[in-house]
Amino acid sequence: MKRTRMMGLLLIAVFAISVAATSASANPIFYTKAALGETATTKVPFTATLGSAFLEPQSKSKITCTGGTAVGETASTTTTVKNLTKFVGCEAAGTGLKCNSAGKGTGEIDTKVLAGKLGAISATVPGIRLFDEGEGPGGKLAEFTCGGGAVSVVVRGSVIGSLSGAAGTEPANGKFASSNKLTFAETEGKQKYQNFLSEAPEQLESSTNGGAFEKSGQSVVVTIKSVPSGNLGITK
Repeated sequence: MKRTRMMGLLLIAVFAISVAATSASANPIFYTKAALGETATTKVPFTATLGSAFLEPQSKSKITCTGGTAVGETASTTTTVKNLTKFVGCEAAGTGLKCNSAGKGTGEIDTKVLAGKLGAISATVPGIRLFDEGEGPGGKLAEFTCGGGAVSVVVRGSVIGSLSGAAGTEPANGKFASSNKLTFAETEGKQKYQNFLSEAPEQLESSTNGGAFEKSGQSVVVTIKSVPSGNLGITK
């Protein structure tokens, strides 16, 4: 009887260790070539280019942009800071009304300075959640007007994109890609990814002309390159 009980306890311990290992492997991290075999804690700058983009409130017309650029840097193995995205060629779809942030040129929308959190969308797919660096996940991401001030828009909350180029479960069996793609996708104002594993969902929202905030979706593919290029790895 005692032996059977001991075997049962051993099986429980083995199962617990297995679950812990699986859980740990589901948390992706950033690392650099200089820290191969270790975790990276130093800052790694990066730049990015954007394809065509749009913001879609559930009950209103899209705000479309033809492209843009972005900058930022890693701050730890799981965070980024000083993320700033500049959209260009922006307008209210179907109206011809050009949009811009305060003090910016026609069609130019700048986000607030954003922070990023690296997390697991699934056991094999990492992603980055972007949110206001000063206010946190519920804060404002961007403010802009269209048609010379005729329409004002505030965007708040946070937004998650899936991240390509991840490999391995630790730096030792990972790889360094020349670039990574951060893909934000949505359908009719509902963001495709709203939470990481074991986290509560949070939806991007927008308000038009001071009205109530409503669910909104962001769609854009961002191509990211570290500085120098190929110096940033991501585990699964």
